[in-house]
Amino acid sequence: MMKLYGYPISNYTNKVKLALLEKGLEFEDVRIGFSQEEEFLTKSPMGKIPYLEVDGKYLFESQAILEFLDEAYPNTKRLIPKDPFEAAHVRSIISVIENYIDIPARKIYTKIVEGVEITPETVESAKRSMQKGVKALSRIVKFSPYIAGKEFTAADCSAFATFSIINDHIGDWIHPNPLDALSGLKEYLEMMLADPNAAKVDKAKSSVMKALKRIRK
Repeated sequence: MMKLYGYPISNYTNKVKLALLEKGLEFEDVRIGFSQEEEFLTKSPMGKIPYLEVDGKYLFESQAILEFLDEAYPNTKRLIPKDPFEAAHVRSIISVIENYIDIPARKIYTKIVEGVEITPETVESAKRSMQKGVKALSRIVKFSPYIAGKEFTAADCSAFATFSIINDHIGDWIHPNPLDALSGLKEYLEMMLADPNAAKVDKAKSSVMKALKRIRK
């Protein structure tokens, strides 16, 4: 059985977890944080999560893991379309979300999780970058009903995992939340939460966040 190593408040862990659930693949969910210990680095060279264990071998980087799952388990729900243009479109959406929206948002939400002070300069920098990323994304997506079109794809794994975590934290620091400018997002997230697999991922994330808040009080 495959083992997914990660943590429920990591959007990249949740991206892979949602993919595994949507594909109906059995896996063990192993909760672990990032590390720079040598043993950890032999499995995930940058010391990041998630990583996936398959038959004693290890895969890291969430997008590489999703691409592997499509190729290794062709009889399950496909996450990257066969059509080359549609496949490129899905990958482009993921790139914009993770590089131009999530990275600036992390300047805020990772500090919240870690209990680190957030400066006004950090907030302003994150706001500008997120607004630019959301504007770019709005040019290439139209929820119909999924983020890349009629079918669930890897882009939904990334979008749901990332946007749900951003929405949990950014609103308290940036007004309005830059994601509010993405037309149809609210309805999209509601639709996703109605899916048992996405709901399972979100429930685990919310449970850990509540526990962290209790510890810090």
